[in-house]
Amino acid sequence: MGGSFYCNNNNLETLKGAPEYVGGNFDCENINLQSLEGAPQYVRGDFYCYNNNLKSLEGAPQYVGGCFNCKNNNLETLEGAPQYAGMDFYCSNNNLKSLEGAPQYVSGYFNCSNNNLKSLEGAPQYVGGDFDCKNNNLETLEGAPQYVGMDFYCYNNNLKSLEGAPQCVSGDILF
Repeated sequence: MGGSFYCNNNNLETLKGAPEYVGGNFDCENINLQSLEGAPQYVRGDFYCYNNNLKSLEGAPQYVGGCFNCKNNNLETLEGAPQYAGMDFYCSNNNLKSLEGAPQYVSGYFNCSNNNLKSLEGAPQYVGGDFDCKNNNLETLEGAPQYVGMDFYCYNNNLKSLEGAPQCVSGDILF
């Protein structure tokens, strides 16, 4: 399929039958999904699966050329997340306890705010835009990206040390 695929704001219970390749965006937000099984494995544009009931990213595309947005779900892990997201990666407002499974390179913004994270282990090591981990339960910065191309937001946590902080932040650091 060369264009975009929109199935958002429906009553779908599954993505089975969706195309395997989408040349534009794939939008399955606001449909109360509990699984991404059946989702395309290659999305050239953005992939939106936010505002659902997802507990897992198993079945998510492994390649997303644009943004991947899974915020506002019930995710406890990022296992199954795309290993390549060409732009931004949003996983805020979930129940994440770990960033294990996150892509290791994000060229844009990475937002993992408003979760239950105690550490940043598993975070991407390169983030080209902002890195936002505010409003978690972080006690350490171990596992934080080594390079952040813009701002590093990490306020409203329980930090006891700055050990593990990024080695290079091109913008502001807000603790």
